[in-house]
Amino acid sequence: MSIYITMVNFLRLTNFVLNASTIQKIVIKPNKYHIYIVGKQINGFNWLIGGFGLGNISSHTEEIEVCEKEHSLDYQIVSEWIHKNM
Repeated sequence: MSIYITMVNFLRLTNFVLNASTIQKIVIKPNKYHIYIVGKQINGFNWLIGGFGLGNISSHTEEIEVCEKEHSLDYQIVSEWIHKNM
């Protein structure tokens, strides 16, 4: 019998805790980070016309901006987290 334990990394900022597995990408700019989060909700629809189908599936990506000037503590936290996990 095998037991699998998965560790989920979290990034704790001043106002919320972010599940690192939802981060799609982080764009690093001078004195600013743009963190893109992949939403877990998937929207879709389909139409069937005369045996042929047409459909669409999409998800929502959210952006969090962390600026060194406006969010200095969060900027420091994200900087340390990036350097630790690279």
